[in-house]
Amino acid sequence: MGFFNYFSIFSVMKISPLDFCYRIKSKLLLLFLIFYCSLSAQNNFKLPLTQKNDKIKFKLANNLIVIPVMVNGVELSFILDTGVGSTIIFGVDNTNAIELNNTSKIYLRGLGDDEPVEAIKSVNNQLKIGDAISADHKIYLVLDESINFSPRMGFPIHGIIGYDFFKDFVLDISYTKKTIRIYKPESYVYKKCNKCYRTTIGFINQKKRPFVSARYKSDKGMTDVNLLLDSGSGSSLWLFENKEKGIHVGNNFFRDFLGKGFNGDIYGKKTKIEELHIGKFKMREVKASFPDSIYIQGVSLKNRQGSLGGDILRRFDLVIDYPGRKISFKKNSFFDTPFHYNMSGLTIQHSGFTIAANFSSFTEKDRFYLGLEKIVSEKILQLSNDFVLKPKYEISDVRPGSPADLAGLQKGDVILAINGKKAYKYKLSSLTDLFYLEEGKRIKMKIERFGIEIEYQFYLKKVI
Repeated sequence: MGFFNYFSIFSVMKISPLDFCYRIKSKLLLLFLIFYCSLSAQNNFKLPLTQKNDKIKFKLANNLIVIPVMVNGVELSFILDTGVGSTIIFGVDNTNAIELNNTSKIYLRGLGDDEPVEAIKSVNNQLKIGDAISADHKIYLVLDESINFSPRMGFPIHGIIGYDFFKDFVLDISYTKKTIRIYKPESYVYKKCNKCYRTTIGFINQKKRPFVSARYKSDKGMTDVNLLLDSGSGSSLWLFENKEKGIHVGNNFFRDFLGKGFNGDIYGKKTKIEELHIGKFKMREVKASFPDSIYIQGVSLKNRQGSLGGDILRRFDLVIDYPGRKISFKKNSFFDTPFHYNMSGLTIQHSGFTIAANFSSFTEKDRFYLGLEKIVSEKILQLSNDFVLKPKYEISDVRPGSPADLAGLQKGDVILAINGKKAYKYKLSSLTDLFYLEEGKRIKMKIERFGIEIEYQFYLKKVI
């Protein structure tokens, strides 16, 4: 299984900035990488001796937890991802560079059907998350610039970290407060919680990838499934069709782009399942994606039947305890939020910047959201006080037969305004939220195509 080809060895290499590649994602993410990650003292995080816990604030974007991580003294943004066994950097922004130590070239393979991806392995790096420090950390840097998902997030993300951080602490995660409290395992005390569901975490693949048991209801009744706990996926639920276990997509589905792995785009079927049970908690009409079989070749369907993603995990406050192999679920205020698919058929991405008037209207908060702190100071002010760079959005995908498709919108159209409001006044997440509001809502959109401004309108329609 694990395929790596080691090439030349470098001593200390300065990594030129690339853009982050975030996967919308599908995961198995590093089936191959984990076989080459030892369980030695390398990558261990430690709090100061006299400190028992620490509090970390995070941003919640597209159902993903984004935390600040200091890498060799440079602050970057990482997705906290239970689904990966190693620390991975997809790039750094255009104003920073980091030094990675003791590097060698390798190849990584993940989901998708393209060729393996070139990467750099680096050891002896220092990582700092809150007050926790890993003084001798192994990092993988993906070099393929075509793997670039930052536009889908709308702000800079530089990498992902999972097992390397989780293995050393008990993490108390509050999605509603957007905080993580990390504890030294020996200092954490479980409190009595009648409203909680506590269960064991199972580990496979050299004990780096956590699995939980759940049950889902289909037209054939209740089915037990073993699911990868995947906080790095913004989706709800992934299921792998398996005739022996009675896992199938059913008749009411539509085909769509599901995400992007290291080795290319992933497609499959989207549907809704009647019920999903996690212990005593029951969720109804849950979104589920079934990837085509070509993308899950090599996956042991006996050990794994799918993934539990961020759109479900965010509905709970979680206590994740890798050292004790436990997890606790407690539903929060997001629990009863309905599961909706995008009712427009449009996928929107950030595609650079455009020049607009009124610099004063571009707040410090806006600059931070877009990762423009240094760009603003070094570049925008060179224009004049009357102009500023604003985010530009474009259509990256149109689902065939969707309301937007039938109206005539096309991939590559630059969005100028939505419902009479300039597009650049939206954050990407706020813009996308418009497509999930309510069936029948009218969307008026002004776009630019080949230098010509065109206006369209359509009405949101449930696909399932």
